[in-house]
This record gives sequence, C-alpha cells and structure tokens, in this order.
Amino acid sequence: MRLTSIRAKNFKSFKELDIRLDNLNVLIGANASGKSNFVQLFAFVRDIVVSGLENAISIQGGAKYLRNLNCGEDDPLTIELSIEHDSNDPVPFLLESGPSRVIRSWYRFSLTFRGGRGVVAEDELKLQRSSESQSSPGDVTVKRVNGRYDTEGNTGLVGPMWPSSIQEDVRHPELLIEHQGLRALLPSLNGLRSIEAYDIASKEPKTAVLFGGKRELEPDGHNLAIVLEQILSDNEERRTLMNLLKDALPFINGLDIEALSDRSLFFHLRERFSQEPVPAAFLSDGTVDVIALIVILYFERKSLVIIEEVERNLHPSMMSSVVAYLEDASHRKQIIITTHSPEIVRHTDPGHLILISRDSHGYSRAERPVDRAGVQQFLRDEISMHELYVQDLLEV
Repeated sequence: MRLTSIRAKNFKSFKELDIRLDNLNVLIGANASGKSNFVQLFAFVRDIVVSGLENAISIQGGAKYLRNLNCGEDDPLTIELSIEHDSNDPVPFLLESGPSRVIRSWYRFSLTFRGGRGVVAEDELKLQRSSESQSSPGDVTVKRVNGRYDTEGNTGLVGPMWPSSIQEDVRHPELLIEHQGLRALLPSLNGLRSIEAYDIASKEPKTAVLFGGKRELEPDGHNLAIVLEQILSDNEERRTLMNLLKDALPFINGLDIEALSDRSLFFHLRERFSQEPVPAAFLSDGTVDVIALIVILYFERKSLVIIEEVERNLHPSMMSSVVAYLEDASHRKQIIITTHSPEIVRHTDPGHLILISRDSHGYSRAERPVDRAGVQQFLRDEISMHELYVQDLLEV
C-alpha cells in the first residue's frame, strides 16, 4: 500500500491541503510553518483505524485543536486519501473472486462537530479493480447516503458478504475505516494501521528498559534495547544490522544486549579502539540516533514511517549517507521526514522536497517547490535548491 496523495480542509493550521506523495518526502519550512501539523494528519488517520474516531479526536486535543481555529462553527473537517495497492496487498474478500484485484482506492470523510464531538457527515470509499481478462471489472463505491451505506457502480461485485452490521452502526460516530467488519473484508485498509511517526528522544534509549515491552520501536525510541535484542537473535538480521552500522559508523566492532538482575535490558557497543564495551548510557546522542534510524528504516515493518528532524545530533558530514539510507529504504516503505538541515536539502533530489509555509492569513500551505515556474528557472540558471533554501527564496 502506498499513499499517492492527501487532501484536507480545515485540519489544524491548514485551510486547504492538496499534495501528491512520493516514496520519499522531505518536509522543509520555517519554524511554526505547519510541518508538525502535516505529520499529525497522518497520525490522526492512523489513530482512527487503531483506536476509533472519538479517541482519535481526543488524542489531538479535542475538536478545538483538531480543526482550524479560524473556521466557522459549521465548517466541516474533510480528509481524502488516494491509495495505490500492489500485488503484495491482501486480497479483498468483499469482492467476488476472479482474475482481478484492487489497484487503487480513494477514501474521503467529512466531520462536523456538535458539543465537541465528531459527527460523520460524509463517508465514501471507491475501489478501482484491474483484471487480467479483456472485460472491464468495473469500480465499486461505498458511500453514506441518508444515514445508511449504499453501493454504486458494479454492485454485482458486492455479494452476500457485505456486513449488515454497518447499516446498524451508522447512528454512532463510526467511519468505514474504523469498522472492523469492513476491514476484515477489505484487509488492504489495515495498511492505514501501519503508519508510525517517530520523534526519537536520544536520552531515552540509553537507559535500561524492563522486559515485557513492545517489540516494535516506540515513537520516542525508549524500548530500543528490546527491539535490538529481537534483531540480534536472528543471524541474518544481525548481519544486516551490523553491516549497516559499520557503514554509517566505521568505528563499531559489535553490538550486544545485556540482561540485568532487575529484569531489564540495555545495549552496549564494542569499538575497534578498545576491548571494553561501551554501555548505552555513555554513547553519544548521535550514535544512538543513527542506530534508531537504521532500525526504523530497515527493520520496522511499517507501510509509512514519519521521522521528525532526522538530522538531529548528527554531524553535517553524515547527511549524504542519511539521504542515501532514506532513498534506499524508500523502495520498501514510504517515508516522510521533517528537517531544517541545509545539508539534507543539498543531497536530496529536488523532486522529493515539500515546502510547508504560511500565507498572509496565517494558513499553512504545502507545495512542491520544483513544480513552481520561478524555481524551475532558478534551477535552469544553475542555482541549487540548497542555495534557494538557505537564502529563504523558496517562498518568494
């Protein structure tokens, strides 16, 4: 599953958002421009699928902080996703079997708010199918109409497996993407659960972590030792990890996990300069951040990962390697990063950059600078995107 575009109205600082997404997306922009709000849009969709609409609204601070502060009382919040599916996505059992599969889907929902609670105003899912045969299999659209869900298009594709419980639940603030019955029939929707936003707190992974924690890396990275233990227990994954680490940090000779008597774990490095291992607590923040970055990019099984300030604590000389890792990993998962680093911009393909800025009314906007005629002329004149960024000319 890959998100090819996202649109939104009245989400946080964005009045209007319409941006295409690539495998690698590098967010740049001034402080308070809206980069974190852009990231929160993806987290909000993920939280709807994982925890339900009401909890997702609460996680964002409630309706007051979810919607744009300047929008009217009756202005809805709208989000639209365009999704491209591949042959590895699960087969949607909702549709009849045959030599066809879902290749694209579009999902759109709109919320109004009454008394601080989100009410489903619109909810629509469209599926486009592809067939190996010559005949066209047709599209299917599921939408909420007058308090119930109906199908349009080639409705013969929707058989008796359509869950009647959806008709019974529409009185509650429940969206199609959070309905377990529908996700069971359309398992590709579960890809929206596999979105994670990381903001690694470098000090957290340096402390011992108790047994029993999650084996998926937490957003702040505090359980890195548990994740590393799992990776190092597999010989193939251990070789891959060590090769990547030695490429990024040539002074590393080894990485090991130690269990303490209080049922906690911590990790330590072995350097080629010394026979004594260096406990995590004494590693540099940059070393810890590199280890966490490699884990996120190569070992976390997520369809879309978001990494805040990927350059944090890293020397400028490492930025070209960081971009190379990002580009390599983007062939296997979709990546969004935020950065303030001119060196990241220097080494990034200009087409991967997304500029977040604010207009004269204070609304955030997102655009790809390379699509603007003025920026294209600068590039033709051999003025690099890096120079335009440093001189703050991308918003002109």
